[in-house]
Amino acid sequence: MASDTTTQRQIDTRQGQAVRVADYLEQHPDSTAKEIDAACDTGCISKVLSDMRRMGYGIHKDRRFVPCAGGDVTRHVRTYALTHRPDAQPDLFTPA
Repeated sequence: MASDTTTQRQIDTRQGQAVRVADYLEQHPDSTAKEIDAACDTGCISKVLSDMRRMGYGIHKDRRFVPCAGGDVTRHVRTYALTHRPDAQPDLFTPA
């Protein structure tokens, strides 16, 4: 009989998603939402990018041309770059 070793699933939090996106943007500035989502698997990249601003991340938006599937036509798409991470907040519950 197999032993009862159940593993607990971890929830992918918005904070965790934001960290993954910030790490990616540091290495790949001026990425499109499609590129970020493919690399970071966030579920809804527009929501993550929106929430990142509220969390204190600096996100710079710009535009660039990318080729369409056939390669004959280009499209103007939004790009994102990380300008800064949130300032570290002091821990109010840890005695100094």
